[in-house]
Amino acid sequence: MPSKYGINVELHNLSPKSYDINNTRPIALCGDDSSLQGLHYFSDVSEAIAAIGEGSIANALKDLESTNLKSQIIISAFAKKKGEDEAGESENIAKVIEAINALKKCEQELSYKPKFILATEYNDLGVYEKLKQIATSLRAIYAIELNATDEVGIKQELDSIQTHRAIISFQKVQRIDKTPRPASAFLIALYAKVMASSDFGFAHTYSNKVIDGVIGVIDTIEYIQGEDCEADRLRAMGVTTIFVDNGIRAWGRHTRDTSLGIESLHSIVIFDTIIETLLASQKEAIDRQVADMVKQLKDDLNSFYRKLVANNVVIGFEISLPEELNTNESIAEGEIYIKQEVQEMPLISRVVNKIYRVTKYSTQLIKEL
Repeated sequence: MPSKYGINVELHNLSPKSYDINNTRPIALCGDDSSLQGLHYFSDVSEAIAAIGEGSIANALKDLESTNLKSQIIISAFAKKKGEDEAGESENIAKVIEAINALKKCEQELSYKPKFILATEYNDLGVYEKLKQIATSLRAIYAIELNATDEVGIKQELDSIQTHRAIISFQKVQRIDKTPRPASAFLIALYAKVMASSDFGFAHTYSNKVIDGVIGVIDTIEYIQGEDCEADRLRAMGVTTIFVDNGIRAWGRHTRDTSLGIESLHSIVIFDTIIETLLASQKEAIDRQVADMVKQLKDDLNSFYRKLVANNVVIGFEISLPEELNTNESIAEGEIYIKQEVQEMPLISRVVNKIYRVTKYSTQLIKEL
């Protein structure tokens, strides 16, 4: 309590609030298991392996283990119906779709939300669509495996797939124990490692990086550097391919959805991270007086974006309170519009070396002699 007479000093902090980026990026595995059912959380891959039985989830966990990935794991499991008949297959597809849908409750039930989603070994258009829906809601990245293995078949299969959040692959690879496996879990592990490499690893891509845990490519493709080739054509379609070039590498980071006008998956991740950070950091502004909060919100945003510029996540930004949006009526209703124009740091897709043969340096020989 301040004194009634004399000098009083009050300390107030007017420095911008720090917007903390959440670098917790759990991987959700949806599939069948002989032991577990429902939603479960594990602090790492080895803990999850110790708890599960047999099935598609166990197979995916072994893929992740072979990459030496250190990541939190969320499992959404169901008991698989035995048998190879069509009715049994349809029932299992319905169950895996249910398991994917259950991820919507993750944050409420487990206190964690997945950044990556996998339903390995369940290749079905219904599964693809449900993965897209849930990944969009959770702002997550997911991986799918195409059934086709040739360029014509892949193009036909892709005609019914439009997404800006999927890592799409079709190749089988050889795990370190020589087991043939789909590439999807290894690609997710690679991306998770890239993001975990630094506080701002989310601004980088998994493409053109060596994949851990893989010793061979079963479904090989044509890759010729500097020439039109199968790997580049598939990449342009939004497919991630794998080839051998100074290690076994991933190639491709492009999306398959033109509605947003964003071609690179890394751009989606950058803006996802910005949105998630704003949602978490601006919650306390709700139900506060406009006069108290508007300037603080703008100052905090300036500080946040300056941090992104300093770490090469974005090139530049502009923050404004547009008069045409912040009308008398909207402010009276407690609605504040903050316009943010942001350009992310682009990634190099192509380097063009123009080499010209000339003869104008011939006299240099005489000078040297």
